[in-house]
Amino acid sequence: MLALLGHEAMRRLRDAHTAHGLTPRQFHILGLLHARGPLAQTELAVETDTAASILVTQLNPLEAEGLVARTRDMHDRRRHVVVLTGDGEQRLRAATAAQHAVEDGLFQSLEGSQRAELTRLLMLVRDDLTGGEEHCATPSSLDRKSS
Repeated sequence: MLALLGHEAMRRLRDAHTAHGLTPRQFHILGLLHARGPLAQTELAVETDTAASILVTQLNPLEAEGLVARTRDMHDRRRHVVVLTGDGEQRLRAATAAQHAVEDGLFQSLEGSQRAELTRLLMLVRDDLTGGEEHCATPSSLDRKSS
């Protein structure tokens, strides 16, 4: 059941992200930059558990669209720092609203207290499986406040 629900949830979330011109990975990257501020490209690769060469293929279109900017680190000119731009912030906001709408649809049969309890339980399972690695969830998914 968990695999079936996960597959359906990912399909719906992917559709919400792509409707805003983002892949799920790109959405995650923008969310991390929003939550943590500018990050070195190497740090971003670690945070997203993505090979550096794959990360570049995710960042190139984001930079081409003006959603992120890459600059040289002032302290170490060999490093690039990735920054979320104003346009990136707006795109992230729109995609996040679409993600929240999908989440609301997925959990529409749950009352507020049930949804809060499910979120709490999922966070416990996530933390147990990952040793508390917070980057294993998108900034706006499990950590979203339930109403």
